[in-house]
Amino acid sequence: MWTNTVKEKVQAKKQCYHAFLADKSLANWQLYRMAKKEAKKAVAAAKASRFEDLYRKLDTREGERDLYKLARTRYRQTQDVVKFVGVNDEEGNLITDRKKVAERWKRYFENICNEEFPHPPIPHANPVYGAVMPISVSEVEMAVKTMKPGRATGPDDVAAELWRSQHWHPAAWLAQLFNRIIFERKIPDDRKRSTTVPIWKKKRSPAECCNYRPIRLLPHTMKIFERIVDRRIREIVELSSNQCGFVKNCSTTNAIHAGKLLVEKHLEKNAPLHVAFLDLEKAFDRVPHDVIWYSLRIHGVPEELVVWIELLYDGTRSQVRTPNGTSEEFCVNVGVHQGSALSPLLFILVMDAITKDIQKTVPWTLSYADDVMLAANTKAELEQQVQTWQDRLANFGLRMNVKKTGAVVIAP
Repeated sequence: MWTNTVKEKVQAKKQCYHAFLADKSLANWQLYRMAKKEAKKAVAAAKASRFEDLYRKLDTREGERDLYKLARTRYRQTQDVVKFVGVNDEEGNLITDRKKVAERWKRYFENICNEEFPHPPIPHANPVYGAVMPISVSEVEMAVKTMKPGRATGPDDVAAELWRSQHWHPAAWLAQLFNRIIFERKIPDDRKRSTTVPIWKKKRSPAECCNYRPIRLLPHTMKIFERIVDRRIREIVELSSNQCGFVKNCSTTNAIHAGKLLVEKHLEKNAPLHVAFLDLEKAFDRVPHDVIWYSLRIHGVPEELVVWIELLYDGTRSQVRTPNGTSEEFCVNVGVHQGSALSPLLFILVMDAITKDIQKTVPWTLSYADDVMLAANTKAELEQQVQTWQDRLANFGLRMNVKKTGAVVIAP
């Protein structure tokens, strides 16, 4: 795949880049962009040629051995290297029987995915009615391009590479499928299923279920649909500047820089700074669905798009896959799907909608998804802010994890 043409183009790109670093003129920048574009084209052409040869070879008898080799390699990549099979039950007793371990995992996630934290009734938000265009083929093509190859498959075992294949044109078929789902207001049952894979957080005991992060493997077909909805919503909503998570042109670097400047200014003035770091308990897994619909309407998302998202969460089911095997299915009625293309946006919309009026300006309040930093000049002011946030989160079915929430005083 690393042909002479590719090597030449990449080398030319590097030379143009170093020339731009030496002299940051507009001409050098344009030369670098042109060289970068040519290198990208050469790499894409080499990849396409390589895969075309591979597909042609797999169609022959000689390619059968390579096909089985690829299948075995892919299977090994899905296996847990540690192969830890034991887990504690509700009373803290270690279970090693594979069948009982699978049942324990099912009970644990079934409880999390179907029980909300106690909260008062969610306020009413007026829906925004208006026409919404059907999904176009170009939207599907754009969503497919953003999919990354080599990702784990859902229960349907359809890889993302199928929709990215150049040997047929799936965009028109997918657009027809999505528009039919929208028109009939129904997603096929097999597209509502998912596989939950517990991923150890590498903290505390691996025998405790609570020390695992549930990653939900969804069908790639519906993840394409989610990417389309995600793009449409981002064109409509406007998030507060405090949120740095899953926002374009913003990252943890921005939050760290803002916080660092705040600390430096206080040190220059010989003034203390009180900072609290809030942690939410099972935030993605326990957010009520009614709060999601509320936050979408608060942000002015058209009701038709809200209905599309409701379809994605209506009647969803999942099963837990571990080295012990796969459990029976259970319903999912609470939380957003970790591993979904749409979930990050839904969650930051929830956080923005329910806390927008209690957020202070940057950098006194900084957020990255469910991680929040609050800063104040005095301890009393900070304690009041933390209590306000705790009460507000509780009113919308979210809970602050007191054990993981901490505070620090930065004094000269």
